[in-house]
Amino acid sequence: MERSKTEPRWLLSAVLIALVALAAVLGIPSTMIAMAILPAAASVVAVSEWIGAAALCGAAGIAGIVVFPQAAWPVTIIWCVGIALAVCLKTKKRLTRPIMITGVCLAAWTAGLITLLSVTGGQIIGGLAQAACDWVDQSPQSSELLIRAYSAGYARLKGTDAWLLGMGGLNVSSGIREQLLMSLRVSLEEALPGFLCSAVVYHTGITVLLSVVLPDSARRRRGEKGVFPPMEQWYIPRKLGWAVFVLCLGPVIAFLSEGGAVAYMGRLCGDVFRFAFLLQGICWLQWMGKKMGIRSGARNLWSVILSVVAPLIPILMGMIDQRKDARHLRPEKEVEQE
Repeated sequence: MERSKTEPRWLLSAVLIALVALAAVLGIPSTMIAMAILPAAASVVAVSEWIGAAALCGAAGIAGIVVFPQAAWPVTIIWCVGIALAVCLKTKKRLTRPIMITGVCLAAWTAGLITLLSVTGGQIIGGLAQAACDWVDQSPQSSELLIRAYSAGYARLKGTDAWLLGMGGLNVSSGIREQLLMSLRVSLEEALPGFLCSAVVYHTGITVLLSVVLPDSARRRRGEKGVFPPMEQWYIPRKLGWAVFVLCLGPVIAFLSEGGAVAYMGRLCGDVFRFAFLLQGICWLQWMGKKMGIRSGARNLWSVILSVVAPLIPILMGMIDQRKDARHLRPEKEVEQE
């Protein structure tokens, strides 16, 4: 019995180590590694007990201090200490822990943005765009990366340079390289504001989701009762759903504004709207898969692939389920969830 309790923890930890090693071998920047690994690490901490949580957060803290510059150390400390406390403190209310994890993620993101503000001299977007272009320029595969950026529309060429690039294959001349890098920086400066807002919302949401779902799955495998209902039974209460629907005006506000804080708030509202109904659409997919007798592993894989390849489908499904109550989960008088 003890083996069945400890095995998932070691398995998840081994998967994390393998992902970090693979990312290092592929030359992926450390910031991108952290973005991908931290939600999974939070779920491992949530599955573990005090000893496992302290060990994992301690290892993450040491790794962050070694890998990241000194200016980013507060971000590492906030995340490690906050997540360890959030998942290990005893609480009777089931929504307390997700709220705490959300607060820790937002605090870490705030600290990270403040760090970027100081490092880039107050120009976060321009500094990040320049850093990305410098990384591409110094990469051993810089020519291939620039050609891919050009093919994807993130880098542009004028006149006959496009024809010369096609004739030269992977041999990019210095003039064409400079033009590609300059246009790539402009494209990044246009795309980064929206990317940052989406990263804050989706990174926080996925961290909270994994920290709730995986521990409950581990409890049910041990024959215990889950703290939360299964995902196929999740839904947004009616009154809260109307508030989420209003958030769809965020992108319109961002488009009409002239930038600044109003535009960022509009983008954040739009991303919250998309993530909320994406999650409800995934829950409907899980419900449909269970009704069809599909195993949980296949249902999860199906949901993840559809969310990555065609996220508009689960978003629309979530909106339909919210409006029509397709799963018939709500009580007649719409009793609000706790």
